[in-house]
Amino acid sequence: MSKQALLIIDYTNDFIDDHGALSCKQPGQILENEIVSLANQFLQQGDFIILPTDLHIKNDPYTVESKLFPPHNLANTWGRQFYGKLENWYQTNKDSNSVKVIDKSHYSSFLWHISRPFF
Repeated sequence: MSKQALLIIDYTNDFIDDHGALSCKQPGQILENEIVSLANQFLQQGDFIILPTDLHIKNDPYTVESKLFPPHNLANTWGRQFYGKLENWYQTNKDSNSVKVIDKSHYSSFLWHISRPFF
C-alpha cells in the first residue's frame, strides 16, 4: 500500500499572524481551516504529515537568512509556533508516527540532512 505525504511548510506565527516578523497576513490566514482539514484527512488515512519549519537562533553568524531578513522563527518563541488552529492540531497529534516536524535553517524545504531514520 502506497502512502501519501502532506507538506505544511512554514505555517508559523512569524509568517502568518498579523504580528509576525515576516507575515503574509490574510493570504496565509485564509488557508488555516483547509490546512487543518487536510491534516486530519491525511492522519485518518494513515498517511504522513510533514511540517518543514524554519528554525533560527538569534544573531546566528552562519546563516545567510540572518543578513537578509529580520529575526524570525527563533527557537522557543511564539513566532516559531504554528499559527492558530494548526498549533492546536499539532499539540494533539505530535506523538503520532505519521507526524514529523523538520527543523530547517534554509529557505528551501528540501535542503536538510537526515541524521537518523525519518519514520
